[in-house]
Amino acid sequence: MAPIASTNELILVESRSMRDQTIERTDVLDKVKTLVTLPNGFHVTTPMVATYFEVPVKTIESVVENNRAELEERGYRVLRGEELKEFAAPFGGAANLGLHYNARSLALFTRKAVLNIGQLLTKSEVSKAIRTYLLDAEEAQRSPQFQIPSSFAEALELAAAQARELEQAQAALAEAAPKIEAHDNLIQYGANRTIGEVAKELSRPERKIMESELRRLIVHEWKWAFTKARQCGSTQYTPYADKTDYLVLGEEKHPHDTRPNCWHATMRITPKGREAILRKLDRQKAGPAISVSSRTIAPAPTEAEIFQMIRRGA
Repeated sequence: MAPIASTNELILVESRSMRDQTIERTDVLDKVKTLVTLPNGFHVTTPMVATYFEVPVKTIESVVENNRAELEERGYRVLRGEELKEFAAPFGGAANLGLHYNARSLALFTRKAVLNIGQLLTKSEVSKAIRTYLLDAEEAQRSPQFQIPSSFAEALELAAAQARELEQAQAALAEAAPKIEAHDNLIQYGANRTIGEVAKELSRPERKIMESELRRLIVHEWKWAFTKARQCGSTQYTPYADKTDYLVLGEEKHPHDTRPNCWHATMRITPKGREAILRKLDRQKAGPAISVSSRTIAPAPTEAEIFQMIRRGA
């Protein structure tokens, strides 16, 4: 990557408040360079982060060591023991995550944590580009154009016009709210949907599909995912390694006030998974052909037998 001209981008390195103001702009990561994640689309390992920023792994580890508390607020964490085994299981084991088979720990970054590294790292042209993007966007938001009235009458007219514009904008926003929510979901999750959303989409008047029933099919009948109770009492749904084309874990971290180390992510169904579900439901609706032996069908009674039944009062 070509060197970037020196700007005031270092203010993000020096100012925690500025980093807090821009930490939600994870979209900047892919504007600068494509960020490769693990197959769940949620986590990034330390070597992946180093590759993204084009620096040695030791450089990333040094940034983490100096800013660990802040990074943990952005989703950075280290897995060990049973938690590591549980995380690696859907991927087919630790080896498929680039770890030695007996590795004892694995550091994971969320997209926010990767962006946080970009805010702090000074030895990378990629991180400089990220900080420049963030500051340019922040500056654009802070630089509105003001119209200064030249008379009291003009000021009143301007105020009335602004009031009308505000009212129209609020009405338009209320009307567009469902579309905005759908667009935000598309940006954040792509075409992936929750189990409840897919159940609602696939339900028909002649075939109602409840979310609980779809969960049962996915976990117990089709064996696409497994469940495990978290410390908080909630159930974590995780796809098996050979079903990650159908199911993924979304980038939603659910903290708990009483259990700070407990987390779980929402499992979502991909478009390919939705089509597979539809095919299975259609096959179940059709059902297997029923083979009936001729011996199970009673022959029609003769006239004499009918006469005897009438006499007996049958």
